[in-house]
Amino acid sequence: MNVPRTVVSVVCLVIASVPAFAQPRVQWMNRYERVLVIVPMIGSGTAVDPIRPKHLPVLSAEASLSSTPFLGFSVQVSDDGKYALVELVAHDKSAFQDILGDASIKAFLKGRDGRDVAEAEFKKYKKNFSIANFGVRIP
Repeated sequence: MNVPRTVVSVVCLVIASVPAFAQPRVQWMNRYERVLVIVPMIGSGTAVDPIRPKHLPVLSAEASLSSTPFLGFSVQVSDDGKYALVELVAHDKSAFQDILGDASIKAFLKGRDGRDVAEAEFKKYKKNFSIANFGVRIP
């Protein structure tokens, strides 16, 4: 039996590409660059200077998240109200340059520090903290 080469080539290409479609999806917590940080709360509490986590953008109708280097962030305030437990998400680590350069901030980078280490440190600031219920889901 004589099979044309183009048919054989197409069949081989289809067979070789099947595993690519069978790959599992990447979990949401492993997408993009992420950093978990403990930052102090700053601001006087006025409309001009609201109380907010240090290094996080103040979002308003004029300044949306698209005007920042971050894709998203999640915040929980510590039990004493003096600190914020934050996860920041960005396309690349350069967005975290100011934060990682600040010696007053405890930072945990994805890939460098384990989530269990970060959770243990976060529990010092928020008693009921669970890393399973914390994070930013970016599509």
